[in-house]
Amino acid sequence: MTSSALTRWLRQGLMYGICPLCRAHHKLDREYIWGFFDQWSMRDDVVEQFARARGFCADHARQLCRIEVDAMRTTIGVTDVYLATVERLLADLASLLPAAGALSEERCPACAYREQGIADNVRYLLDELVGDGEFRERLAAGSGLCVPHFRIAWQASQTSEQRQHLAVVEHTAALRLAGELREHARKQRAEAAGEPAGPEADSWQRAIWMSSGWPAPARAASAPEGENPYAPTLAPNTAPRVAAGKAAPARRA
Repeated sequence: MTSSALTRWLRQGLMYGICPLCRAHHKLDREYIWGFFDQWSMRDDVVEQFARARGFCADHARQLCRIEVDAMRTTIGVTDVYLATVERLLADLASLLPAAGALSEERCPACAYREQGIADNVRYLLDELVGDGEFRERLAAGSGLCVPHFRIAWQASQTSEQRQHLAVVEHTAALRLAGELREHARKQRAEAAGEPAGPEADSWQRAIWMSSGWPAPARAASAPEGENPYAPTLAPNTAPRVAAGKAAPARRA
């Protein structure tokens, strides 16, 4: 069984009812952006790597601005690192024409950090699936994995036992979600008027998240997370009910 210190983020995902690897994804982003803001951006080697990558991707640039610009009300740090980035771009552009070259491409350093961290957490998760029955049961009884992270975990699995547990857990979670979606659809019809909403009320939202990944906590990276950064969940769907006897919209073939 893997150390609880290494699986802390995964277990938080189980506790919060989201894909455990999405929880690791969000924590890795927060860890890197705070590290960059607090200390790494003052190191010449880090700024050089940042400049070679043409700065952060759009998502990580927004995360940095939420801390520095929105929360700290300063732009000096952003200005310094992006001045180095633009100066590097000018130097690279000057070398393009004589040799008809191309601009070099490097990964956003925050994305590279997150991807390595996700790879580590996938290994921890696969070990837990094999060695910890309680972990397996909680994952199957909860959200399972989002499809993007399931693909990563499936590709990283190295034994038939890992693949077996991974497939069973995901199938169990998806089967329960499908049942909740059917029940939610039924309660949207006029003949079900007056029936109280149940745990199926936000199944439509969880289906989106299972398909594409759970979003990061709504609070900015500069704010404390709180007891459950993913709560409260979105309100139940309030779309108009389908009148009794009226056919539902035809599905596309």
